[in-house]
Amino acid sequence: MKNPLVGPILAILKAHPNGISEFDILKALKDQLAEFNQLADDPNLQLFRQHFLIMNALYQLQSSLWQEENLTLSISAMRIHLLSTTQITQSDSTTLSDSVDAKLAAYYLDWGEYEKTDADEVSRLLNSFYQGIHLEGDRDSALKTLQIEHHNPSKTIIKQQYRKLAQQHHPDRGGDKNTFIGLRQAYEYLMF
Repeated sequence: MKNPLVGPILAILKAHPNGISEFDILKALKDQLAEFNQLADDPNLQLFRQHFLIMNALYQLQSSLWQEENLTLSISAMRIHLLSTTQITQSDSTTLSDSVDAKLAAYYLDWGEYEKTDADEVSRLLNSFYQGIHLEGDRDSALKTLQIEHHNPSKTIIKQQYRKLAQQHHPDRGGDKNTFIGLRQAYEYLMF
């Protein structure tokens, strides 16, 4: 199925010959297309669907531009840009099936992935992600950093204690930047 975002994204890419980030493409599409902001009621599912549709369109473009125009669409998280064959060295020139991102392309080109991913699945994916990026140490270390003695505090208590300590240690108020960052990391860990 052809993605309706292919045309708008191609126009965005042409307007940014030096490349553009996926985030900036997302912002541009949100401004241009009202329906792009109404893909789901759940905000996490909304963001997943927006991201999926952008990536699907980019990989559709990558394939068609290579086959039809002999242009390479380079896709990475920080920069997406078009390259002509004169801009690429022979060693850089690969077909989509040979590229490192072939698995990503296969995922994003599969509309079944879009359809089967619901708010619960997005929540599981996010929780899995957050569990994988824990602070050095564990929950006890985060509680100690925030000076919370209760082993299982509510989110309200965590938030109140974080705000209290953040005010004391904020760099704009003469506090230490590293202490403040440590407080924020502990807060993020405990909240998710």
